[in-house]
Amino acid sequence: SSLGYRPPAPETATPPLPPSGSATLHLQPAMAKESRMH
Repeated sequence: SSLGYRPPAPETATPPLPPSGSATLHLQPAMAKESRMH
């Protein structure tokens, strides 16, 4: 990225959420943003 910003690993960027499906909802938008950056 030209901004010199490297997104951390999904495991590190995602806060410790209970395994109830919320983690997936928060992870998908994060990955979508990363895909748009690249």
